Parts: sequence; structure tokens; C-alpha cells
Amino acid sequence: MDNLFEKVQKAYVARKMRKSYGIDINAPKPAERGLNSEVVWSGEPLAKQKWTKYEWLFLPLSWFIFFAGVFWMAALKEVTFLHVFAVLLTLIGIYCIFFRNHFKKVKRRKYSYEITSDDITIIYTTRKEVKVRQLPLDTIKYVAYSIRKNKIGSIYFNFPNDYVDILRLIFSNSGLGRFDEHIFAFYEIVDADEFLEELKTRLGEEVIYEKI
Repeated sequence: MDNLFEKVQKAYVARKMRKSYGIDINAPKPAERGLNSEVVWSGEPLAKQKWTKYEWLFLPLSWFIFFAGVFWMAALKEVTFLHVFAVLLTLIGIYCIFFRNHFKKVKRRKYSYEITSDDITIIYTTRKEVKVRQLPLDTIKYVAYSIRKNKIGSIYFNFPNDYVDILRLIFSNSGLGRFDEHIFAFYEIVDADEFLEELKTRLGEEVIYEKI
């Protein structure tokens, strides 16, 4: 059975255009975390995929926030708390318009996805740490998916469940906040339709699938 460091090495160090991020493969190895060596599928989000399902919402919202901040700064005659708030609105608008997609692209490069014989694994690496999140296959009861005509899409596991999750769904994978770090989802994977069919074969007929 592979340990954490060997799995990370397989997912990141050997992959093209990847860096080891300072991971010492020969360092003392942590205790086993239930990572299974039998990887049946591995992939990563397509970093260059710029437009997501809810871009139609974020584009006008970003411009609205920007112009609202500029308007408030011009309308307020004195420097008050409202003036500071207007400056913050303007900066948020600038980020959303010009930097949000770049941040999203950089973040996607740090993700790797795997399905083993027992679980779904999401690996997120930075220069300081490696985070591994797992969801056992036998706990998956609901799969939501969104696939475009170019066959690039996102797959959500046991999500969304309620109205709060609907809000998380809208803002996840948007470059705004850290909504996606607590969601089990494979974002922007290539040939998502083929992956979904393979997933149906592996998970069985009891799982509910829904297009969102």
C-alpha cells in the first residue's frame, strides 16, 4: 500500500510542468491514512479553462461592485467609514474584473484528483504543505454534474444537499473565497462525459445522478 509521500510523488513530482514544492521523499513518513495503492483513475483540472458555469453572474456583478465603489468615492465629500468602504468596494471590483481568473488558474494547478478502489482523493499542494482529502466510494449517494459541449465539466459528490450548498455551488470554482476547499468535487476535467459513464459503472445503480 502506498503511503502519503509516495502517492504525492506519483501525482505531482513525476507529472510534466510540476514542481516537487520542496517535498522530501526520504523524510520520515507519516502514519498510513487509508490511501489505497490501486489507482483506477487520475486527473487534474484544466487550468486554462477560464469561463465557468456562473460567469454570467460574476461579470456584471464585478462591474457593478467596481462602479458602486467609484461612485461612492466621488459622492462622499469627507473621509469617513463609508469612504473606506467605498475604497474596499473598488478594490474588490478591480480584483474580480482583472485578477480573479488568474488566481483561479494558479489555484487549479495545485490540485490533483484520483479515484482508487476504495475512495475519491483530492490532493492540494502548496510550497508549505500537502492536503489530502478523501471520500469513501461506499458513502456516495448523489452525484451532480455540469458538462459543456466541449466535454469539459465538473463532477460533484454528495453535493449540493441544501440551500446553503446552492450558494457554495455558485461561488465554488469562481476564484472568490475558499468555498471549494470543503466540497468534494472534480472541477474542469477533460472528457467529463466519459468519466461520468465510468463512474456510473463503478458506483452502481443505487447512486442518484443529476445534471445541474
